[in-house]
Amino acid sequence: MWSRDLDVLVPMWQGADDLRVREGPAALAALTAPGTRRVTVPVPAGGSEREGGVRHRAAVVDAYRAHRDVLARHRPQRLLTFGGDCAVEVASVAHLAGRYAHRLFVLWIDAHGDLNTPASSPSATAHGMPLRLLLDDGAQGALPASRCLSPGQVALVGVRDLDPAEVEYVHRHDLTVVDAPTLGAQPTRLVALPPPGAAVYVHLDLDVLDPSALPAVAVPTPGGVTAAALARSLIALRAHHEVIGVGITEYVPQLAHDRRALIEVLDALGLTDAHA
Repeated sequence: MWSRDLDVLVPMWQGADDLRVREGPAALAALTAPGTRRVTVPVPAGGSEREGGVRHRAAVVDAYRAHRDVLARHRPQRLLTFGGDCAVEVASVAHLAGRYAHRLFVLWIDAHGDLNTPASSPSATAHGMPLRLLLDDGAQGALPASRCLSPGQVALVGVRDLDPAEVEYVHRHDLTVVDAPTLGAQPTRLVALPPPGAAVYVHLDLDVLDPSALPAVAVPTPGGVTAAALARSLIALRAHHEVIGVGITEYVPQLAHDRRALIEVLDALGLTDAHA
């Protein structure tokens, strides 16, 4: 079992503008063994007006502040986050960056880059902006300033659907990218990405899985990895590196699906009793 100080459930949907994902955190929690503490972050029930090029910005900011306050109160050193949409990761990663500084290395395992800004985003949804918020000030209009990572502290894994501005950002900053076919063919590729001594945060948007394995996600994207390949990657990662945080997002449990793929991945992360 992966040991951590705090589990936070953040049922925010406004960042994706998709009510369905608010059911994801509770459903994920029901499938996993709890850590030392389990807390549900109070988030707004409704949406808000589009502001500064971001849908539901006021609601997203309110949820971020509530999440940040919970983390400041409990001060976890090892953290599990169940979202909601991917924008919940801003508070979690920023909190751990405050503890681990340059040791922190983030594996952004996701079909999407989440590197947009309010100006570049085709959808104006905050869940397409969290990694950019963590890397620089370009997306600052979506949330309060959250920059805490350098490009060398991040790798994009399983990515296969980038907007043009995201492609330009990846190239300009020379971000490490391991696409879905590479991960599928080389499941232990994750092990080589964090430097020795890194404190690793695993962001896992479940849309990294191919829809044939898990269609119950907010933005299903063809060309993803199998559950078996992802599980092998995560088991190898945990065997070679210190994982200090995991965030799992964008699950839509009310859609028809076979939960075995999801449980295989949760097992690999040490969130059930199957893999200690």
